Amino acid sequence: MRQELPISEKILQTLHNLCATAPDLARRSEELANVMRLDLTEVESILDNYGLEGYAESFTDNEGKRRYYLTGRGIIKVCALFT
Repeated sequence: MRQELPISEKILQTLHNLCATAPDLARRSEELANVMRLDLTEVESILDNYGLEGYAESFTDNEGKRRYYLTGRGIIKVCALFT
């Protein structure tokens, strides 16, 4: 029987499910926090840590909002969650 994924891995999986796999497909951190019903600061902290590990990247859009997307390495990590 599969165990439930930790919140941090659920965030990566959500980015993948939302097809946030390139800069032009990046999703706002507020959107992720709303979808997952989590605190915005927690979501950004987790994703910033994944950025340091090379699984995600972020940038500030023209409205001053943070956007995140999975890198190739992040996509592989998410796919490994399914095996």
